[in-house]
Amino acid sequence: MRPISILSALLAVANAHMQLHYPAPFNSSNNPYLGDCNADPYLQYPYDCCGPNDRWTYPCRGYISLLGTPQGEPTATWQAGSTQKYLLRGIGNHYGGSCQVGFSVDKGETFQVATSYEGNCPHRNNGDGPDGQDFPFTIPADMPTGVQVFAWIWYNREQEFNMNCAAVEITAAADPSGVYHGSPAAQASASSSSVAVAYHDRPEMLVADDGNGCLTPHTTAELKYPLPGPDVVMGDGVYPLVLPNGTCDAIGQQAYQGETGEDGH
Repeated sequence: MRPISILSALLAVANAHMQLHYPAPFNSSNNPYLGDCNADPYLQYPYDCCGPNDRWTYPCRGYISLLGTPQGEPTATWQAGSTQKYLLRGIGNHYGGSCQVGFSVDKGETFQVATSYEGNCPHRNNGDGPDGQDFPFTIPADMPTGVQVFAWIWYNREQEFNMNCAAVEITAAADPSGVYHGSPAAQASASSSSVAVAYHDRPEMLVADDGNGCLTPHTTAELKYPLPGPDVVMGDGVYPLVLPNGTCDAIGQQAYQGETGEDGH
């Protein structure tokens, strides 16, 4: 193996990551609607690493354009208000981090938070999935029906950003009132909220470590979200939780801290 090939292999291992496995994301090898397209082998790598691009396109690595095409068919059908699970898999869980999942109902213009996982996401002691890397969450009960975009964003402790997206079909809630009381996972967490929050009133998902001047904690801490939304699943406490710093939507962050206290919850 040539020296440059050895270096490339070492860099790939150093940046080995996880990716969304279920629902199958756009252009993934397990997406049944991939067709004749080549699967993206870099879905588990951060946005500034590896592949043909110096930096992958936000959002959804540029694959939002597949919506409405045969390759963009939904890979899951979920009822609004129901509890579901998403699965992760890859070749390195980086011993945790923090994750958010949410939805876009406007073809990727905005992404509202469904659930925030502060620490131990992916599960640091459960291997590289998908067994043991399943995460329950609740679909907001007033989610608009139809084909929407489900998004998973992960921040490890290396200030790296990764985002995978999948098309999902949302069906009408069984409870027409649309009242939301938090997922079972969040209800079991000390920070969970039982206050009903409409989908469109939820905060947008955090975007950091993407060359935008907003940086998550490095090495010694896991991310605490400045605007986590009503449904928060706390980690195992192995690492302290620290807010991001830099130009991270400072107005929203300051307003949130001012209303709820210095720790952001």
